[in-house]
Amino acid sequence: MIDKDFSKHTRDVGQAYTVYIERYAYGGYGIGKLPGGKLVFVEGTYPGDLAQIEILQEKSDLAFGRLVNLLEKSDIRRAPKCKYFNVCGGCQIMDVEYEKQLELKTQIVKEQLKRIGKIETDVARTIPSDLEFGYRNKMEFAFSYSNKEGVILGLKMRNSNRVVDIDECPISPSSFNRALEVVPEIIELSKAKIYNPKTRSGMLKHLVMRYSHSNNQTMAIFVTRTERFEEAKFIRAELLKRVPQINSIIHVMNSSDSVVLRGPYKTLYGSGVLEVEMDYEKFQIPPTAFFQNNYHVAAKMIEYVTKQLDLKGSERVLDLYAGVGTFSMRLAMLSKHVTAVESSHIAVKAGKANANINNLRNVKFEEADVEEYLKSFDNKVNIIVLDPPRSGAGKEVCEEIIRISPEKIAYISCDPTTLARDLAILKEKYKIISVQPFDMFPQTYHVETVVLLEKSE
Repeated sequence: MIDKDFSKHTRDVGQAYTVYIERYAYGGYGIGKLPGGKLVFVEGTYPGDLAQIEILQEKSDLAFGRLVNLLEKSDIRRAPKCKYFNVCGGCQIMDVEYEKQLELKTQIVKEQLKRIGKIETDVARTIPSDLEFGYRNKMEFAFSYSNKEGVILGLKMRNSNRVVDIDECPISPSSFNRALEVVPEIIELSKAKIYNPKTRSGMLKHLVMRYSHSNNQTMAIFVTRTERFEEAKFIRAELLKRVPQINSIIHVMNSSDSVVLRGPYKTLYGSGVLEVEMDYEKFQIPPTAFFQNNYHVAAKMIEYVTKQLDLKGSERVLDLYAGVGTFSMRLAMLSKHVTAVESSHIAVKAGKANANINNLRNVKFEEADVEEYLKSFDNKVNIIVLDPPRSGAGKEVCEEIIRISPEKIAYISCDPTTLARDLAILKEKYKIISVQPFDMFPQTYHVETVVLLEKSE
């Protein structure tokens, strides 16, 4: 007789099981149950799949498995629109019907809030992207080299540094795909040495492509380890000849292996900035500055945030992690004054320029670490808007926000896990009014979420 209390047992790594997938988890995992009830997380599976799996790792409370064979496929599956799907690490759920992708993301936000933040609240249906494909306005392609294939340009495999050689990417604009086709040959002809991260030899590391959907502008950014880039003149001439859609070519010097797009840069061709127009504002985005990756969804988010805040024109607003002023510009148009806080010098400089471009005199940019800035902040503000990086705002920033005590908070998050953690702190003094996910990244498990909070009575 089989002992049903499997928590007392450690299963052998490699042991096979048949599992029915019941739920989907943030990170790209289907969740099923092993005999005895322990949860098992399996990449590449979805609710409704009957999967044969093998155990990769087991912990006291859960296990991780690898999909060996699909015995029955979930009815939410479809054929993926990419020949590199499941090889390249860029997309995880391209084989799911788009309407179902939106449902999975709504469920992910709801479950993360409940599991991590102990928050049970309504989560609105995820707002879709206007473009299911071709939506990305920035892609970071990596260079590699092999004696057999020569120069390789593509995306890294998931959880690996190995570069997958690709010649097209369905979530990229057409100009990016044209560059993917021709750049490897141009680099071969130029004799530029490809960087090897293991030996730290060579110099050419990445090709970052940026695009403005509103202005149909394409920027190509070559990232090198060293300042020397003698092949740049030849590469520039060939690239302009073969990819006429390109408006700017940039050289970024970056010795770091942890961040792709950072460091001093010079313009090799064109204006050196990307111009983006939203419904009411214009932006100039420098090569290394952050901007939301999906133009159409970013426009919807700006509209949603400002409408939800119900601005009357008399408010003082603190915009944290402001970037180039993505939210600051519209907020300034609708309120009395905006203080925008951002640690990146490049972004602050661009933010000030964007305020001038939009003739806004009531927005002030502060170059500072958000936590350090808040510790010495003693002014009265009515509203705080924050759009932190994936790591979230964190305990100290949330506690400072509570101390400053604005009437309303709009929290924009790209990671529901850190969002839930931070909301668990903020909910002590604030009540959640609305939770609205946005599909910033179709074909991936990532989801953007806007949460509106108001001070509790």
